[in-house]
This record gives sequence, C-alpha cells and structure tokens, in this order.
Amino acid sequence: MGKSSKYQWTQAKFDRYLKEGRGKGEGKDYKPWLTVRDVSSRGRSLRINSWKTGREHHFLSDHEARLFYLFDWSDQIVDIREQFPLLNLELAMKIADEMGWSYPRDSETNVPYVLTTDFMLTVKQDGRLVKVARTFKEAKELDNDSVAARLELERRYYLVEETDWDVLTEKGYSKLLAKNTEWVHSGYWLNLPDGMSVEDFQSLAKILKLRLQETELSINQITTALDAEHNLGGGSFLFIFKHLVARKEIVMDMLSTDISSCASAKLIQRIIH
Repeated sequence: MGKSSKYQWTQAKFDRYLKEGRGKGEGKDYKPWLTVRDVSSRGRSLRINSWKTGREHHFLSDHEARLFYLFDWSDQIVDIREQFPLLNLELAMKIADEMGWSYPRDSETNVPYVLTTDFMLTVKQDGRLVKVARTFKEAKELDNDSVAARLELERRYYLVEETDWDVLTEKGYSKLLAKNTEWVHSGYWLNLPDGMSVEDFQSLAKILKLRLQETELSINQITTALDAEHNLGGGSFLFIFKHLVARKEIVMDMLSTDISSCASAKLIQRIIH
C-alpha cells in the first residue's frame, strides 16, 4: 500500500513550500520547512510559543522540545529556527554522490527530499552574532549506518556553508535544567486573572520577594500561605513565582533540584528588586 497522498513528496509540494517562504526569514518571520501537520506521526509532536521569537515553534519529538526550552532560556541565543532546510539540493546531492550514498527520495514519485537540521541557532559569540546548526539524535541511533551517512552529509554540507555544525544526544544536555525551564516557561507571559491589574501584580510580586528572603520554607509552603493571606485562588502566588523566575527577576539554582516540586527557598541565588 502506498503512502497517503498527504505525506507524499512531490515536485508540486516542493514548489509550494518555496512559494510559502518555508525555511526563510528570521525571528517571528521564520517559517520552518516542516510543521507538525506535514509529518506522519512518529511519536509526540508539539507546538510551543517562544520567548525570543514571539512565534509558535514546531517539534517532532520530546527531545527537540527539551532542547528548545534550553535554547529559549539561554541569554547567548537570540534566535531559534527549527526544521531548517538544506535547500541547496545540488550541493546536498553532490555530497551524497561523493560519499557513495543514495540520496533519499520519495519511493513513489522519485522526487528528492529536502533534508532538515533540527535547529539553526543565532548565537552571541565574542560580541558578534554567528549561525550554529545543531541536529539531535539519540545515542543509540548513531550506530545506524543510514543515520551516520545522513549526519556525515550534514557535516560536509555545513562545512561548505562555513557554518558551525554538531550532533547533540540525550547525554549532552541537562534533563533537569530542561525540566525546570519547561516548568517556568508558560509563566513568562503575564496572563492576569480577571480583576487583577498590572499594578496589583507588581505589588504582590514585591510581597513574594520579601517573604522569600525572610524564610527557608519550601516555595510551595510560602506561596500557599500567601494565597490564603491575600484571599487569592490557589496557585496565584505560585504563578507569580514562575513568572519572576522566567523573567529572571528571581535567579534559582536550576541545575541542582527539580524546582517543580517546589523546593526550598534556600535554592534562590539572587532576587532582583
């Protein structure tokens, strides 16, 4: 049985993607080559809004999403472009020929696919902005000949493009830091409940900061007590805490414990007034 026409790769689809501007633009204007709607399910696919770019990002695995949270958190990374295409097909196919590797094509249409790199990052390095390409693969996949060949093609492609490229595995990043940044991520945006003004929020934030400096109770204990004292719905001060951490007005030790378990206030390293 052939694949669904929805996922079949054709010359018409390639032309349409180019016309739509996929793989082009920066920041909020970037359009990924592939979205979660374009790829048949191979596990979890996720769409997450970014602090940096102000747009929705598309990820095809949990690992990609975790890396995104780390990249969005980093002060050194200024732009994140996911599913970044190797659009110079002539170069990519020439490299494949040199490697003696059969460049991937649609089995029914014989149209060559456009390969993608999981992330093209714009990074601040030594006072200038540089492009950095990163692909994720699980460590166990690296022994697969087909995966290894594709990675080698990417390496050579970006060598010609004079772009820094590397492979990331699950062993190369902190899952705890990723979990912590994911936990605070949605708190970045100030979605105020009905009846609460920005001024009210700022006043409550100051109260929380003072209380955090006065006690070594758990974050959960502190925020629950403040909710009761101020007659607020459960979780109100916890949201304020998440927002302040996300905005880096409260600097936490994000690498030593799971802060989603509402760890001790002793883990706070700095509070910015």
